[in-house]
Amino acid sequence: MASGTFGFRANNQDAIKIEGLSKLQRDLRKLSTDALDLNKTEFLETNKQVAEIIISETKKYVPVLSGALAAAVRNASTKKSAKVRAGSAAVLYAGPIHFGWPSRSIRPNPFIYEAIDSRRDEVKDRYENLVEKLITKYDLN
Repeated sequence: MASGTFGFRANNQDAIKIEGLSKLQRDLRKLSTDALDLNKTEFLETNKQVAEIIISETKKYVPVLSGALAAAVRNASTKKSAKVRAGSAAVLYAGPIHFGWPSRSIRPNPFIYEAIDSRRDEVKDRYENLVEKLITKYDLN
């Protein structure tokens, strides 16, 4: 398991970093408003796809008693980031299950982290493809 004590990540050394992303974002800001709106849509779509990759993998790791926790894992992506959320008003225990709760003797089961770790390369490839596509599309070399 790659997570730290009680489900929290011990370090950030495995974070995915996209080289040249800042330059690409600066170059894209110089383009017309129509192009920027289109790119926001492309980023949103890619972020949603990445979140769906993680959600589908999460189903393999999430503990199942009634199935409510697995059903409460959802896509909450924005144009700036891919987000996966777990829990709802009816499933308040998603956090304690994922991160643990020492005073209640609940051991962590970091099912989202496990899903991310197992699909890291696929996520990286999605973002690399998007960046390469935008660089080519707008001749930003």
